[in-house]
Amino acid sequence: MRWLEMVIDVPAQAAEAAAAALVEIAGSGLVWEDRDGAVRLRAYLPEEGFEERYRQLGERWRRVRQVFPAVGPWAPAVRARDEAEWAEAWKAYFKPLPVGRHLLVVPGWLRDQVDPGPRLPLVLDPGTAFGTGQHASTRLALELLEEVLVPPGGEGSSEAPAGPAAPPHGAGGAGAPVAGPEPASLGGTVLDVGTGSGILAIAAARLGAPRVLAIDIDPVAVRVAGENAAANGVAERIGLACATPAGLRQVPPAGWAGHLPAALTVANITAEVLSGMVADLDALTRPGGTIILSGLLEGAAGTAVLEERCHDRGWQLEERRRAEGWEAWRLRRPGATAPEKIAGTPAGSPSGAQ
Repeated sequence: MRWLEMVIDVPAQAAEAAAAALVEIAGSGLVWEDRDGAVRLRAYLPEEGFEERYRQLGERWRRVRQVFPAVGPWAPAVRARDEAEWAEAWKAYFKPLPVGRHLLVVPGWLRDQVDPGPRLPLVLDPGTAFGTGQHASTRLALELLEEVLVPPGGEGSSEAPAGPAAPPHGAGGAGAPVAGPEPASLGGTVLDVGTGSGILAIAAARLGAPRVLAIDIDPVAVRVAGENAAANGVAERIGLACATPAGLRQVPPAGWAGHLPAALTVANITAEVLSGMVADLDALTRPGGTIILSGLLEGAAGTAVLEERCHDRGWQLEERRRAEGWEAWRLRRPGATAPEKIAGTPAGSPSGAQ
């Protein structure tokens, strides 16, 4: 498959809105480069269907310019890349990244060169799926996810919690067992909606969630997420499905009907898309359960609409976290009983930990 790379420079103050527009339509990953007061954005579209999605990007770009007149017209530099070259292009921009108190996002091609120390490594090869941890929306979602699964002050020490160790390079992933307590002893499912590279699902499993169901409408993302789960030694804890939330409600994957609704639902998409999912996310989350939403542009009209719809459902906004012009929310679905504990101390030990 051939991909078309689009490169465009925008003023720094408009970069978040411009990036959101690209991700909303392209949905295949984004590279962000700071360049002396400006930001260079690189986005990718498959050659098939390019003209229509390029037109949609132009329409979305005009909305950005209405808010930020300093942004130039939609006229990116475009060049073709084959799939192998596309994947290689990521490597120049994807570096090891500490997130939260316990996590370290590590590119797959650097796993043998990085010592995670006390942190839990999340080994990722994004391929053609969105979600590397480099974007603020993903980092915010990871931070909130970590705090739900491993509450601050609950670990008993300042070091990272023990979690299933990522297997060494070349070790079996998909079939490798994950040490730790039986999932039934902990209870509670984590649902990752729009999993992309699988980063949030993998983080949940590494932090001790006994069962994670990750869904995406893109079959390429589902495949990449499965490969990343195997590389991190958590494939046995993560179920994957190509589905929408509405489709998941109607036909859960085999073996998962008894594990839904989820104790924790997380979705890092866009406010506009999430607004159309609120009813389904409500049904897929148990009463008293936690919902984490990210990918929300601070101050945007779509974010305000989403907040109103969450309020109408009775969801309680427990935390609003911001970074680099983006927001992530931790909400509570109404319920008569206290939320069930999702996970205790994660099992196993991270690579390099005692």
